[in-house]
Amino acid sequence: MIRTATALMTVCFFVNGCVYYNSIYNAEQAYDQAEAHRRAGRDSLATASYQDVIRKAAEGYRRDPEGQWAPDALFLLGRARLRMGETGAAQAAFDAAESLAEEPGDSLAILVYRAVAAEQIGDREGALRLVNRALGGLPSGPALADGHLLRGRILLEEGQRDGGWWDLDRAPGIDAGTRVEAALARLRWAVELDEPRRASEALTRLLNSSEAASSLDSVAVLAHAAALQWGPSVVADFLAGADSADWGRVGRARIRLTRAVLLEQAGDTAAASQAAWAVARGIGEGAGEARLWLAKVRLVRARDLAELAAVRGILLPAGEQPAVEELVELIDEVDRLTALGLEESLGWFAAGEIARDDLQAPILSRGLFLAYADADPREPWAAKALLAAIDVSPGEGDRAWLRGRLEVHRESPYVLAARGSAAPGFEALEEDLALLLQELRNR
Repeated sequence: MIRTATALMTVCFFVNGCVYYNSIYNAEQAYDQAEAHRRAGRDSLATASYQDVIRKAAEGYRRDPEGQWAPDALFLLGRARLRMGETGAAQAAFDAAESLAEEPGDSLAILVYRAVAAEQIGDREGALRLVNRALGGLPSGPALADGHLLRGRILLEEGQRDGGWWDLDRAPGIDAGTRVEAALARLRWAVELDEPRRASEALTRLLNSSEAASSLDSVAVLAHAAALQWGPSVVADFLAGADSADWGRVGRARIRLTRAVLLEQAGDTAAASQAAWAVARGIGEGAGEARLWLAKVRLVRARDLAELAAVRGILLPAGEQPAVEELVELIDEVDRLTALGLEESLGWFAAGEIARDDLQAPILSRGLFLAYADADPREPWAAKALLAAIDVSPGEGDRAWLRGRLEVHRESPYVLAARGSAAPGFEALEEDLALLLQELRNR
């Protein structure tokens, strides 16, 4: 009989061969851990645990290939191989396990994972046929829950919504370990099938499940996919329970920040700022991420160096975090180069490039490029600065005005190149500029 780890523990006290049993028991424990890692999206840890299952189950089987624990070892081996994507090896292990199975329920449990294997190789029809046979007589347990998850996905793929949703609801009632996996599947399919009510229900279940915190990245990705489908304000409303999510401090901070991002995308900047600051005023990594996001939003709108100083003030309380430290250093570099521009105007050009490329502060970078072009209009790189200002200008009227200014530089290699004409001297100018800018940045 294919036994659970608890059953194996009980039997061990009454039979000889506990060393043999221990291999199977340890493999069962490793499999449970691997499944927890897989469901939480910890792929590397899951892979390591499945490999551990394979090693221990194979060791146990080799000890006594005809013993009472041999079917359990082979069943574990097959499931671990299956999760690793080794479908052929998994099927071979299931064949061997089924040949030794003593109870009808054992064969039905194997049938569930044969169905999973069939789905993996693209045989959805065969998978549905196998899982239907298994669910017709399989007793309660993890295999039954996995069978409902599989059938739910297949039915939804085939457009059989009522049956598919029923199966996804059924699985967590059988095995609580599938709650997050089932809720994520519900959310994914709700987005796919354009069912916002079910998406809202799925997100509520996830927010109320402490185990879902480890699947934060998946939840956030699906929330953003839902926002593309129904709009960010709708999904921000779905996440209204984020403030009280049962995810621990770090997980709760991150999902609250996800909601703030959606509010910002919806144009509700005041609510977005309020939601993000509620996280930023906390402690830890989540607070640092909120401050980083608030700073980046502020940088997009920054118009002058005074606003850069305000952004630095937002960041400094979380300055120990590498990403925050890096951004503060870039802001300091823009300040330094801008000050240098008072003596050597090319410092403003260098600061403009950092503001544009690294700070993602387009309006500020436009001002710096124009400061250089105005200071040295006869320099060969003034035209490049004007072209750069055009690229980051927010409005067509502004861009038209800047294009008019380019008329003075109509013979510039930069203007000729931008118009697709031959531009003699372009490469030499670029090389000279690169050297000069590097010298400024190295001071």
